[in-house]
Amino acid sequence: MPQTENTENEKGQATRLLALLSACGISASLAIYAESFLRPRADIISLWWVVLILGWMALFIPIYALEYPESRSPSFAWKGFARGTPKWVAPCSWLLAAIAVLNFAWFAAHAGWGVPEIHDGQYVLNARGHVLKVLTQLEYFQLRAAEARLFATTMIYFYFLPLMYWWFRPSQKLTV
Repeated sequence: MPQTENTENEKGQATRLLALLSACGISASLAIYAESFLRPRADIISLWWVVLILGWMALFIPIYALEYPESRSPSFAWKGFARGTPKWVAPCSWLLAAIAVLNFAWFAAHAGWGVPEIHDGQYVLNARGHVLKVLTQLEYFQLRAAEARLFATTMIYFYFLPLMYWWFRPSQKLTV
């Protein structure tokens, strides 16, 4: 009997650790979002992009495996992950997705088909190697900040799913 209680406790600790790591991803994304308003920087998302994407994948792959084959459904990210969680979880994820889409729309409206880059010492809007527009320094930094906000809001949405899954899921689903 004590062995079973220990195993259940370890499983509960593992799910709480995964939830904590998800919360760290959200916190880092919020920091990127806030920083995008505070000071203009060209490299605001460079290393964070890689770290946050890899972290999210490391947290989501076990969910995909545990929930297989249901996780293959296109609706899993919208509703399936929220099974067994409070009723507010799914609408909250939809709201976060809508915020990310709105940030994408704002960025697309201002950048069109291009991305802000520095090319030959000039600030430009670049699309597949073609300069669409030469930008002022202010325009460049505004678009880089909008790009950072787009990335941050997307990562907040992406990390919200594993946070809710690992926080509210029963520990018996996780095998140690």
